[in-house]
Amino acid sequence: MSWAAGLTFVHGNSWLHRLNPLPKIAIVILFFVAAIYIYQDLLHLALLFFISLMLIVAAKQMKRWWSTMKMSFLVAFIIALLDYIFLGELAFSVAMGIRFLVIVSAFSVYSLTTSPEDTAAVMTRAGFPYSLVVAFMMSIRFLPLLAQEAQNIIDAQRSRGFNMSTRNPIKLVKNYVPILIPLMVISLMKADSAAQALETRGFGYSKNVSSYGSIKPSFYEIALTAAVLALMVILILNRYIDITI
Repeated sequence: MSWAAGLTFVHGNSWLHRLNPLPKIAIVILFFVAAIYIYQDLLHLALLFFISLMLIVAAKQMKRWWSTMKMSFLVAFIIALLDYIFLGELAFSVAMGIRFLVIVSAFSVYSLTTSPEDTAAVMTRAGFPYSLVVAFMMSIRFLPLLAQEAQNIIDAQRSRGFNMSTRNPIKLVKNYVPILIPLMVISLMKADSAAQALETRGFGYSKNVSSYGSIKPSFYEIALTAAVLALMVILILNRYIDITI
């Protein structure tokens, strides 16, 4: 299973899967704002990560979530290490690493439980330009495809006897050069193919577009969205008041 499995939609029957994308977008925004702006200490950031973990458990997607978080833990460690080297503050450095984990985990909750089509339907209903919606959908679908291509290249290089395992960070970066170059070429080829497919289908010819189906949030889902946004505003105001005092 590739490292991007936790960022790819999976059909399920959990309450998070059945929930309208609108409150889930509000929840992800709340996680982002809370992790980046509101909370700076380790305790609250760890609590945010625990809450995102509970949402993953509720969605029954632990295996896919963990396949992505394994790479995220490595990146978080590098972030914390670099912060500690340049700033020398251990608590702040660890908090920066946990902040990154919270953001990735929260986005994984949304990606695993919400199809790109539902996200596009919500964006279209909200008045976003159709070209922007299509670009967003293609970027979401392109990421797991790119991760799978990277894994295929790694497997092909290993089958040819190429050894990537090393504890030397400089050598590790050099070992990834034979992976990145063909990956970039494949990415450009797929992007060109996608552009040609859109052109042959007359994308952008007409501004009047139709959708296969529409998503209408229920009263409960609208109330949940409003409650989440209200909580975010309260937390921001509380931090602002604390700062000004």
